Amino acid sequence: MTDNISFDDFVNQQQQIAKEEPPIDWSQIRDDWKKHLDEFYQLAEGFLQKYIDQGKVRITTATKQITEEHIGSYDVKSLEVQIGTIKIQFEPIGTRILGAKGRVDMHGPHGTVKFVLVPKTASSPTVRVIIRDSSSETKDEPEPIVKEWAWKRRTPPPNIKYIELEEESFRSAIMEVANA
Repeated sequence: MTDNISFDDFVNQQQQIAKEEPPIDWSQIRDDWKKHLDEFYQLAEGFLQKYIDQGKVRITTATKQITEEHIGSYDVKSLEVQIGTIKIQFEPIGTRILGAKGRVDMHGPHGTVKFVLVPKTASSPTVRVIIRDSSSETKDEPEPIVKEWAWKRRTPPPNIKYIELEEESFRSAIMEVANA
């Protein structure tokens, strides 16, 4: 016995917790992530449409397999943007990301820029840590329900900030990874 709790009590507590918590629909989470990923690619193509129409930028797609805990393996679309001889890859990382609902990395010859799917009003990550001891009887506060998500550029650590994803910030990110 540890801290005056028997194994039987522990098992019973865990069973009670499992009954009280609704099951997580991992396939719905995956499908929602894939929908947001398609929206990201639509934004990216929209920001470059003028150059695509002029034949100065070429976009190709490929399929990438992602494997995530609880979700399993699934296929997503990845994107490649070619500007002259420079190729820029958009690599979806997944939906099980700390502090975000999803992430896409933009890789170029001179670096990587990360885009994250976060609450629309977020300007930086918020991480909550709760430390409990065996005498604490507090219930978890429910996570706030996010109604609107937005793709934003994430700055590097240690002082991570989110930059609105707009045409100017997107093109600036491309120039950064291309070393222009």
